[in-house]
Amino acid sequence: MPLQYAGPKPLISAHGITFDLNKEDKFAYISIVAELIQALDHNYQANERYTYLAKAEPLNADIIFNLIKSKDATLVDQIEERRKIAENEIANELKRAHENKVLGDEERDVLIRNIELMRNYQISRSVNKAVYYAGINVIANEIKQGHIDYIKAPMFQKFMHVFHSVQGALNKLHPPIDSSIDIHEEDGHLQLRLDIIAKR
Repeated sequence: MPLQYAGPKPLISAHGITFDLNKEDKFAYISIVAELIQALDHNYQANERYTYLAKAEPLNADIIFNLIKSKDATLVDQIEERRKIAENEIANELKRAHENKVLGDEERDVLIRNIELMRNYQISRSVNKAVYYAGINVIANEIKQGHIDYIKAPMFQKFMHVFHSVQGALNKLHPPIDSSIDIHEEDGHLQLRLDIIAKR
């Protein structure tokens, strides 16, 4: 399945399909993740600063996929694992729908059709999630291996989301790495800064 935007988390019922706009598809953040990987791809020298100019347009999905795959050889396996999890969840939803004694026949049929209708949508979201978290783990490892002290970016919601995910990945490293996120003004613009504090 190609890497592509699906949409927010679907809420499927016998009465229709709505979307939880607070649960955005991870595809919305993948280009930022890929650009951070590109920005961090240096042989770092002590006391040197590196600047990366972000692209005005999101990166092409194939470029993103190939970049993350080049840094994480297990990416295809991770995608397959997420896909299987999504397929099992859909199978369980369908099983519950078929066995539902509360709904009438017509409502049950609508629920089953709605679940089937959203099958590819949900699988696409799970593929995007696998690629996103693989990329986040690449960034955490680049920070660790490059002994990076901090990363700065413009204060946009998408960067904040990615920085929080990177914080979580740094916490899961062995040994865990502490970090903090700070928002400050610089040259009249709000900046986001991820500071690497120390290994625990």
